[in-house]
Amino acid sequence: MYPSGENISIKEKNIVKKIAVFLFIFTIPLVLLFPREMEFTLGGDNWQPFLLRNIEINRDAAGQNALFIQDGEHRVSNSTNLLLHFNSLPIVDAAGNFRVVESRATISTGRKRFGAGAAMFNGERNAIVLDRHGRGVFPGEIYSGDFSIEFWIFGRNFSDGETIFFIDSRTNTGRGFVPQLLRCYIKNRRVVWDIRNFFIPHGANELDLKISSVRQLVPNAWSHHLLRFDSSSGLLEYLIDGKPEAVAFVTATGREGSSVHPLHSGTNARIVIGDNFTGLLDEMRFKLEWVDPDSLPLLGSYRGVYISEPIDLGNSRSSVFAIETRSIIPANTDILYYYYLSDSRRSPSENSSGWRKFTPGNVNTAGGRFLSIKAILLSDGERNVSPSISRINVRFNQVGSPQPPRIVRAEPGNGSVRLRWSDVRDPNIDGFYVFFGERPGRYFGASGSNVTSPIDVGRNTEIVISNLENGRIYYFAVVSYIRTANRYGTAIINEGGDFSVEVSARPLDRHGDLR
Repeated sequence: MYPSGENISIKEKNIVKKIAVFLFIFTIPLVLLFPREMEFTLGGDNWQPFLLRNIEINRDAAGQNALFIQDGEHRVSNSTNLLLHFNSLPIVDAAGNFRVVESRATISTGRKRFGAGAAMFNGERNAIVLDRHGRGVFPGEIYSGDFSIEFWIFGRNFSDGETIFFIDSRTNTGRGFVPQLLRCYIKNRRVVWDIRNFFIPHGANELDLKISSVRQLVPNAWSHHLLRFDSSSGLLEYLIDGKPEAVAFVTATGREGSSVHPLHSGTNARIVIGDNFTGLLDEMRFKLEWVDPDSLPLLGSYRGVYISEPIDLGNSRSSVFAIETRSIIPANTDILYYYYLSDSRRSPSENSSGWRKFTPGNVNTAGGRFLSIKAILLSDGERNVSPSISRINVRFNQVGSPQPPRIVRAEPGNGSVRLRWSDVRDPNIDGFYVFFGERPGRYFGASGSNVTSPIDVGRNTEIVISNLENGRIYYFAVVSYIRTANRYGTAIINEGGDFSVEVSARPLDRHGDLR
């Protein structure tokens, strides 16, 4: 830099100007071609899933949105009669058979068994009431199939008289209507099932049936309760945490092998949940089949699969040098990671052959513009513990699109234009496209009888475009391209960069005329 006020000779000024031009022409393109270190993060609110199989996004211990194997929350099937998840307000029957006509319960999102929440009850004034539009709790007037009723419960004290739920309805025995009641309540910290007039012998008017658990419930701990009925044998069985507590045969003799009493579905059924109960309920389900508790795992599957949407690395020449993850992998669990590179934006399937296994940390990948990440989460043997992923960070060197020629000249001829341009000093460039048209910036389709735009001229730096109309002005631009193979097939994709400056020329005959 020259001191202020000092005179500079014209010769010195010319030298400075030449140095500046040299730096602009030769140094700047090298800077533009130099790769930039870039970063892309999956996590938080930006998981961008293409596929979630047995995977849920939930909060981890640090409060971050993380990937987990989906828990064992029930799914609706053809045999589901009632399903209450208690995940949020308003409470709804996921099976769509019952409507909630009253609900004063709140939702606990902190202490829950499955899903996003559990119903929280604080005494007698926050019960949930459901009805079935005047019909019975089971299909038909006489229901001849199996059924199961199950729920998870977390009680504060399990005081006498607390009612977990009850069903009241009425049924016509042929001799008039009689009231029905199925009540599940607490006595001496045991669960009692009181079933009145749902099973009625032929020719009789009433039948009361009562069974209860043997062991006492433990306050402030979750337990699973299942009452199930086998219509072929008349077996009514009650289980806690998958272990039998009480059995009864609803038959003519009270034992196996005799005729089973009909199950009256009733009419005007109403279900009241949490009446005078203090504690939590989760995953209440009525199912029209005999349910196997299956050791009650916390997770719905031992394996979950996550696949991200393709991440655009900007260019096929870009290279990934690190894929880092933030995860929690408890004992006896694991996470397997894979990446997929392609020049197609289309997401790969779970079983595509191009997936490559990697260990989080430094990697060395290249050969595609779009990167997909697959993670397979594996539970422990009991399906009770899931690993989790809160972040996947991709670091890559992004190479910019190929630079266009800096100088383009157009020389008109007779029905033709000779186009010349400066070469681009990038060894990765495979060639040039020549675009032209009859309006500025509009390079489209055919122009002239035998010429179409764009023209692939390979590595040539000039071309004569013939069969043009004398007197009509044409506009031209040149684009550099690189050529990459598409891994989804044999087609070749030519990936172009920016357009050069636009030049124009008007063809005339050798006399400068239109003829």
